[in-house]
Amino acid sequence: MSDPISRLDQFRADAPGAPMSSAAEARRRGDQIRRRRRALVTAGAAAVAAVVAGPVVFLSTGLGDRGVDPAPATSDSAFASSPADSAPASGLTRANLPTEDDLVADDPYPAWTQEQTYDGEGTDTYNDCLTESLGDLGAQTTFRRDFVAKPGEEMADAAGTLNAVVGEFDSADEARKVSVELSDAAISCPGVDGAELAGTLPVEGGVISDGSIGVVTYQPDDPEMNAVWEVATAVVSADDRVLVMTRKRGVQDYVRPTTLQTSAVNAAYRMVGATPPGEPSTDPSAGSTATRSPAKDGLGAANLVDGSTFPALDRFESALGWNQYTPTPDVPTLACQKEWLSSLGATAKVASDYRWDTDRAMVGQVHVAVLEFADEDAAGAAYNEVMEWMEVCPANKLGVDPTVTELPIDVSTDLDAGPKRAARSHATYPGADGGDSTWFETELVAEYQTRLVLVGYGELAGPCPPSTGDKNDPCYQPDQPDSWPGRILAIEKAAVTAGISDLR
Repeated sequence: MSDPISRLDQFRADAPGAPMSSAAEARRRGDQIRRRRRALVTAGAAAVAAVVAGPVVFLSTGLGDRGVDPAPATSDSAFASSPADSAPASGLTRANLPTEDDLVADDPYPAWTQEQTYDGEGTDTYNDCLTESLGDLGAQTTFRRDFVAKPGEEMADAAGTLNAVVGEFDSADEARKVSVELSDAAISCPGVDGAELAGTLPVEGGVISDGSIGVVTYQPDDPEMNAVWEVATAVVSADDRVLVMTRKRGVQDYVRPTTLQTSAVNAAYRMVGATPPGEPSTDPSAGSTATRSPAKDGLGAANLVDGSTFPALDRFESALGWNQYTPTPDVPTLACQKEWLSSLGATAKVASDYRWDTDRAMVGQVHVAVLEFADEDAAGAAYNEVMEWMEVCPANKLGVDPTVTELPIDVSTDLDAGPKRAARSHATYPGADGGDSTWFETELVAEYQTRLVLVGYGELAGPCPPSTGDKNDPCYQPDQPDSWPGRILAIEKAAVTAGISDLR
């Protein structure tokens, strides 16, 4: 049987070939994620995806430690939900369980349909990793709902199962404490021997107090099963309530890991009696939506470029090619950015990171962020701010001082992807080995309607940059491929096209 675990390499920040994370490391990573967590979407705004119905997007390695840039805690920010939005209207009931419409089915699987609803948590195990139920941890009231992929549809048998359990606790503090405890259990998976961590994702925004997703895999008991079991667990607290959402399926090496972010966000709203972000508000005082973002469904996995489509970094051989990963510690999307992207005031953000490794080191990296703003004026102001970063490079996020080697130039026509305006600059900063190696980074910002797309693409070389094919260049290297300029443009165009795909 082929090694299906190999597909999980994309979720590790470690060098290729390193062992999977231990339970202790999983807990440490989970703690890091919770410390970094900041709300990114307003109540009622479309949830930060992803990430949604598609691949787990980690914008930065793995399942996404960098889903949100670290930023100082803010007081009354634009991202905060009002008490009226988040306070449960009454005691927990079955109505606080997610519905079929709240769940996102990732392609190519059919939609989820309700199978059974319980008062309580049921008599069978609903999550292989958790050794304690919500009731065991002090929930006063619990309900559970099971879902299956629509029977009779193609791929229904391969979709696995999904369930959601909600519980009400004595206080919001108690609910959050339980959420943290269960999140740790979801990524260390004490209920299964030999479970391996595939990655983690934040769940945040709006009514949510604390939330994360842990994805683990483990070998089946049946030796004839040509797959591994994958269990994705979303644990979310909102007010005095906790949601545990679980998807289990058998996967092979060609299957992208699951993500539950959008489904979990929708379910969290439902749990506290609020309208999920994807639904129109029923509040007559909500007013006109004319000044809101024109994006119909908000940011999601579809707005992040698939790294497998990037052109190869042909100067170096790589067993993995462009590999999605989560940088540890966090790294900026652009080497020259002055502040974390949360400072720009976006209402939502998705991001992803990719690396190209030889058998000894990382030699290429791509960082992509897509930001949604409340209106075009806000997007334009953020574009100007990023342009200033690219011009003067007031950066302090990498522990080194990048140097601008080419000021921003207009590349909107070159991209041919529809942005209102786009600019690219070049910068360099020292490699980690302390020798002549240098990171040569191109930085792009593109604006379209209420959205910005940022792309930082770096290649390790030095002391000369990668070859451009210019024979008059003192650094011309006839033995090197001259594909660098074309690779830059291809990566940028693919990222911008995906980033604004739902607005065009």
